[in-house]
Amino acid sequence: MASVLSHYLDSIRDSLRLDPSSEREVTSELETHIEDRLDELRQAGLSEEEAANTCLKLLGSAKLVARQ
Repeated sequence: MASVLSHYLDSIRDSLRLDPSSEREVTSELETHIEDRLDELRQAGLSEEEAANTCLKLLGSAKLVARQ
């Protein structure tokens, strides 16, 4: 996964207020969702960097995602 997306996931982890088991479950599910979206964007013809940037824009703020 692109380093910018890894940083994004780290930011979400830092903002979560969950027990470690729930935190792993949430971040694992989110990571799977991100990987799926990246694959879709790359198959649509975007470069790795374009796909990562588009994915971040679609997901929104890491703090907002953590609150949700």
